[in-house]
This record gives sequence, structure tokens and C-alpha cells, in this order.
Amino acid sequence: MLIEKWRSLTGKERAELIRKAVEDILERYPSARNNDFYLTILVLRYCTRLGKYIGVIPYELISEYDGILEAIRRTRQKLNEEGLYLPTDPSILERRKKKSEKMRRTVSQAPNMEWGR
Repeated sequence: MLIEKWRSLTGKERAELIRKAVEDILERYPSARNNDFYLTILVLRYCTRLGKYIGVIPYELISEYDGILEAIRRTRQKLNEEGLYLPTDPSILERRKKKSEKMRRTVSQAPNMEWGR
């Protein structure tokens, strides 16, 4: 399965395609169920045109970096929240602001729960 024209797809279409791709990879590569970094590389390699640029990376090496993609994203997000290194594309900046505002509203409306009791 090849994901094409990603930028022109709606959010729903993207979600459907990614679900199919992830399910396919998880079925074919059971070890990807244990490591999101590995799963991401396999989806990019086998389901996008980026695949021809991604060589074989041993699972053992990939597993050393489990969690790095989320850590990178969270760090970029934190820097942006501090007003640093904002996107150069105004549409991306606007999209991220809307997403952040929506998340804040959702969190502020959540019931007050005490964890660990």
C-alpha cells in the first residue's frame, strides 16, 4: 500500500490511510508492535515514496532509540511554547496554535481527578 498525495487528503482520509498502513505493518512485522520508532520507519519505508531513501536499519539499533521521535516532537513543542524557533510557514504556525488552544480547552474542561488514590 502506497500513501500518495498526503498534503491534499482530508484529516479523515489521512487517518483512514494511516490506520490501514499501520495495521498492515503490525501484521507483517510483529516486532513493530513493541517499538513505535521501528513502526514509524517501516510505515515510511513501505508505505510512502520516502521508502526508497530509507535503507535497512537493524532492529537492535532502532530499539536503542525507542521514544526518540516523541521526545523530539515534545521538545520542539516546548521550545515553540516558549516562543522559540517557531515555524517559518505561517499556515503551520496557525495550525499548531489552533491545536494547542483546542488541547487547553479540552484539558480545562476535564473533570478534576486525583490520580494514584
